[in-house]
Amino acid sequence: MMTKFYNAAKEAAAGVADDDKDALSKNDEMKQVATTFLSLVCPELIEVLNQHPDGISSSDRLVKVGRNIVATLRYGSFQDESVASQDQSLETLASECAALANLLGNNDSSKFKVPKVRFGKTELQMPILTMGCMRFQQTWNRGGRTVDNIDQVDADCQDNLVHILRHAVHCGVTHIENAKAYGCSEIQMGAALKTLFESGQAKREDLIIQTKGGISSTMTPQGLKAQVNESLTKLQLDYVDLFSLHGMNDEDHYKWVFENEKKDNNLIDAIDELKAEGKIRHLGFSTHAPAPVISKFLNTDAFAYVNMHYHFGGSYTASGDGMYGGNLENVRLCHEKDMGLFIISPFDKGGRLYAPSNKLRSLTLPEFEPITYGSIWLWQHGQFDAQQAPIHTIVCGAARPSDLDQPVLASLLLSNPETAQKRAIVSDRLQAAMNETLGEEWVRTWHVGLPNCYDSKYGTQHGNLVWLNNVIKAFGLVDFGKDRYGPWESFLSKWDRTKTKEENIKAMGPGFSWMSGCGVDPTMDYSFDLVHCPEENRERLKEALLFTYQMCSKAASTANPNTIRPTEYETAYDMRPWTAFPERS
Repeated sequence: MMTKFYNAAKEAAAGVADDDKDALSKNDEMKQVATTFLSLVCPELIEVLNQHPDGISSSDRLVKVGRNIVATLRYGSFQDESVASQDQSLETLASECAALANLLGNNDSSKFKVPKVRFGKTELQMPILTMGCMRFQQTWNRGGRTVDNIDQVDADCQDNLVHILRHAVHCGVTHIENAKAYGCSEIQMGAALKTLFESGQAKREDLIIQTKGGISSTMTPQGLKAQVNESLTKLQLDYVDLFSLHGMNDEDHYKWVFENEKKDNNLIDAIDELKAEGKIRHLGFSTHAPAPVISKFLNTDAFAYVNMHYHFGGSYTASGDGMYGGNLENVRLCHEKDMGLFIISPFDKGGRLYAPSNKLRSLTLPEFEPITYGSIWLWQHGQFDAQQAPIHTIVCGAARPSDLDQPVLASLLLSNPETAQKRAIVSDRLQAAMNETLGEEWVRTWHVGLPNCYDSKYGTQHGNLVWLNNVIKAFGLVDFGKDRYGPWESFLSKWDRTKTKEENIKAMGPGFSWMSGCGVDPTMDYSFDLVHCPEENRERLKEALLFTYQMCSKAASTANPNTIRPTEYETAYDMRPWTAFPERS
């Protein structure tokens, strides 16, 4: 039996102690593991990295390879997985490394560019991978350090962004998505774009630049226009190709845009003026709304595209909604209306795929790593969906250049006919895990009649809470669940049952609509919220709510600090070699 890759990995990781729980966070050790492994199976990548002008990114890439190797060997040993199976997973890694060497070492061939597709009625030729702009900035400008101009940005932070942008353009990732709400991101992007334009490394006409702006109950059309002009000034641009109304998350946002009591104060009028002035070319919206609210916005026919959550494991804040328990109906509605469809956060809100659980990773390997599978699942959606509804682009919020590598390499697999076959194999395996863990009838009906926070008595976000129960049990996504649960726990602590639901939601402030709803009160019997659910599901739904509370809440963790969770629920690896700049401020 040939076990070339397993043997290389064992040799590379020989110096890493099996009982060292912190080994994967020791970057120098991981780089040494990677260097030894690559010298045996992919020396061309070492040569390319040694010659690459961005030495920090070369180091990051070695750290990621090392973490992958050690995670594969450790969980394989724990599971008593066959050497042949581990060898297949490591061969997948070696293939990625060889492809990365080709990508980084090639200066101009279109063979190594991200594919483009028609972005709905905008008629733009959109790269299927977008560069997101909320992970690289110096600060969020939300307390603490504030940045008002480029001179206040640290040189290493701005240099990192320039390297990200150069790598994106090199790979054909020519859609840049920003927002006013992303702290000093627009300021830094404006300076970075100027650097690339002046050096001849990019041309304005070759890029699709998008930004987003929020609205409020008091915003006037003049105020919205001023906001867009401010964004253009920061970006150092005359126009943006795409402008999105940011966070159209509830019924109030709909009214502010379309149904203002002062008929001459509807914000949509400002958009028409900005279009006429040539400052924006296409209007869209981004959303964390319940699925029915998203449908309401889509059905206005006022928008050419939408930024929306929809992933193989769920639909984030819309999980539990609609006929299918998420945003599938809205994906199909976009197809019906020929709208461009942009998927938000597939690698974070889509399951924390950059730091997946051992169980999820074991289900996607040996065919794909989770990021690769999550990307391909979306890009081939039209091929597998009953109504052939396509996904046009997905975003990678890059904190460092190497964050773009895996999704870029995934996009290059689409030209291989075997990729669709592998996607189907992994999809079947994930579905089988869901069915075996939860039962086919439950998987089919868990969301039926289940209210979200706007329809439940005390703002409980039932659909999302039960969805987390499902993906934790089937895929081991506990850390993902904890990230999601935090805001709900905070909102629950502030909920006053002597006040109406409307009064409570108003008191929570604008942040409520972004991750809306309350967590679980373990002392409460929620039967009153489950009256429209199938009778045979009701007791199990209450058990699911309690399970999510026990696995994800800080309160339960504090009460039971010594709880040991299954190894399959633990994080396999974390593909973030260092703390991103905005998380430091």
